[in-house]
Amino acid sequence: MEGFRLNKIKYEIDFNDVDFQEEDCIAEYYETYKEIKKALSIDKEGYNLYLIDDFSKDKLKNIIHFINKEFKNVNLEDICYVIKENIKKPTPIILSWGNGSILKKALKDIQEEYWNLASEFYNSSKNEKKEQFLEEIEDMKSDLLEKIIETSKDKGFDIKLSKSGIVFEPLKEDGEPMTEKEFELLSREKRGEILVKISALKKEAEHLLEVLHDKEEKLLEGIKKIFKEYLNENMKDIKAYYDNLLKEERQATEYLNYVYSKIEMDLVESYSEDYDFEEEDTAEIIYKYGVSIILDNRDTECMPCIYEEDPNLENLLGAIEYENKNGNYVTDINMIKPGSMLRANGGCLILRANKLLTNAASYYYFKKTIMSGKIDMNYSKGYLEVLALSGMQPEPIKIKEKVILIGDFETYDILYNHDEDFRKIFKIRGQYDPIVNINKKSKSSLISSIDDICKKNNLKPVKEGGIFEIAKALSRKAEDRRKFYFKLEELEKILVMANNRAVEENKDFIDGEEVVSGFYKEDMLEDKIIEEFKDGKIYMNLKGNAIGEINGLTVLDAGYLSFGKPVKITCNCYNGSGNIIDVQKDSNLSGKIHNKAINILKGYINDTFGRYSRLPVDFHISFEQVYGKIDGDSASVAEVISIISAISRIGIKRNIAVTGSINQKGEVQPIGGVNEKIEGFFNVCKNLDTVKNKGVAIPYSNRDNLVLNREVEEEVENGNFRIYLMKTVEDAVEIFMCNEKVTCKDVFEEADREIKKYYRRK
Repeated sequence: MEGFRLNKIKYEIDFNDVDFQEEDCIAEYYETYKEIKKALSIDKEGYNLYLIDDFSKDKLKNIIHFINKEFKNVNLEDICYVIKENIKKPTPIILSWGNGSILKKALKDIQEEYWNLASEFYNSSKNEKKEQFLEEIEDMKSDLLEKIIETSKDKGFDIKLSKSGIVFEPLKEDGEPMTEKEFELLSREKRGEILVKISALKKEAEHLLEVLHDKEEKLLEGIKKIFKEYLNENMKDIKAYYDNLLKEERQATEYLNYVYSKIEMDLVESYSEDYDFEEEDTAEIIYKYGVSIILDNRDTECMPCIYEEDPNLENLLGAIEYENKNGNYVTDINMIKPGSMLRANGGCLILRANKLLTNAASYYYFKKTIMSGKIDMNYSKGYLEVLALSGMQPEPIKIKEKVILIGDFETYDILYNHDEDFRKIFKIRGQYDPIVNINKKSKSSLISSIDDICKKNNLKPVKEGGIFEIAKALSRKAEDRRKFYFKLEELEKILVMANNRAVEENKDFIDGEEVVSGFYKEDMLEDKIIEEFKDGKIYMNLKGNAIGEINGLTVLDAGYLSFGKPVKITCNCYNGSGNIIDVQKDSNLSGKIHNKAINILKGYINDTFGRYSRLPVDFHISFEQVYGKIDGDSASVAEVISIISAISRIGIKRNIAVTGSINQKGEVQPIGGVNEKIEGFFNVCKNLDTVKNKGVAIPYSNRDNLVLNREVEEEVENGNFRIYLMKTVEDAVEIFMCNEKVTCKDVFEEADREIKKYYRRK
């Protein structure tokens, strides 16, 4: 039995080999970062990353920090919407980062220059050619008017100018204009003569006006030509300046050339016939063009990495805003607001799967945008039809970005198997694993993380003993003394609890005692169960031997708390057909895994004792005083030992408890919760009797999972409490049923003899 005993169980870790400058990467993210780097480095559509992980703000911050550090000097872009002829249909222009603001300023400067030049051309008399043409036009008008006046006087008429044209008034003999009453008193013949003369005068005046108009048109064309030359000459410098500044931006220079051409053409064509500067009309011509910077990367030094907390439609795709003016909803190019999918262009968009899937429309348009490579802000038509029809309809914008979608495995499994689009979009799957090997990197990362958390939360400094106990706590969470459960949230929780204890104790630092008191604190439920053992309400015998009775080990796990509880397992046998009757199963208190374990147990028992004959014995197994549902296979060793004891009539030692799973060949397999199970039995022994000469038997393959509390470690090291390792059922029989007089072989032979008695009874 001593050959199965494990004596060295104390947790050990050495931080002397730590190189604090070696790694600037938190241990828990090593593998995650590899997948992120792979996804962002593959320049092909669909190679986005679904990251199976629990979300946290610290984790998000570290992922963004990694991306910003790893992906610098990327070719970023500015995106602008520009107005051309149709103000309701802005056109996107893509520029190199920082050039969006240059284009916007260029248009503003150009428009101001055109305004000043137009105003000056209209209002100034400096242009001699223009003034000469204007004088000539005025002279022509004066000559024409004098000629009409002279002709009219010669024929006895005066003229008046009205809005409708020239009015001819007949004159009396004294040269005064004739009134309407006087005209009516004239004879019909006289009135007819006057009307004939007026008609002739009108025809002559119309002819003269036509001649004037033709001459004026020719002169006006000359002024327009002068105006065009004037604009060309005075715009040369500013055009050359911005053409040179944006020479690498083909779309921008094409747009500016378009604006130059349209403004100059419209200004020249609209040159007013009354030669006065019309501010409203001129402003409409010049200022109808616009540039709105939708995405400005001029201050961005690394790859954009955008996390969208609330991925509703507007936040994802952007929005066209409206404002109420005099009861009418109006908008313009500057009221187009980009969403996170546009802000992440050229970089990475991070989303949480559960948030994205909450809104079916968001998920639909997200997939549509990623697969088409275009953002179309006209999605709002379905929601604001009236506004959309009368409002702005921007052209779609081409985008190119990667997506990291953070979610759980169940969501990934459903989407991958039931959504064809999802499979096309997320071709890379990464899985965060908080369990990391203990090595120089992870130890260095642990110490730097402790330091960072203490600084961030203003905690007391941690001494060497505190670091040791934190490492031990993380190994215990990992259920492996060779590994850490490296999760910043868990580490922060341990440190905050320890700091609180240090404050209560009025200490200037956090040491091992503070960490232990916070991490290993017993729960009230655990205390209540110990009380029931002490009061004899839960039966547990720790002395002597008993036939068909063994102390098993279980774990009560509610997620937020976990502790071990020993349980008495009993077995009776009687004439039958080789069946194993499980009381829990018959009472609907058994889970599927436990049901499978019973069937495996049946296979082992029949192979060991029955071989090709049906066993003439039935076995009745019960977990005593257990009224909840049982699942798992970790009681298989206890069950098989109780069966062998019941059939062989050889007693089982009750000072040792057991946990372990078996297969049909009798090999003992590893189980979970080994530390809680051992400590649970230890506490019961301590409260009911003493830990001396008590112990537990565990699978050999669980030896590296032992990270026990100080008290248990010390009692094991002192030889009082014992831990035995099992590889096979035979090892378990040796530990529980054998002594100096009884061997394992004796036990199995006695079991065979008892079985033969049952055959004879049949």
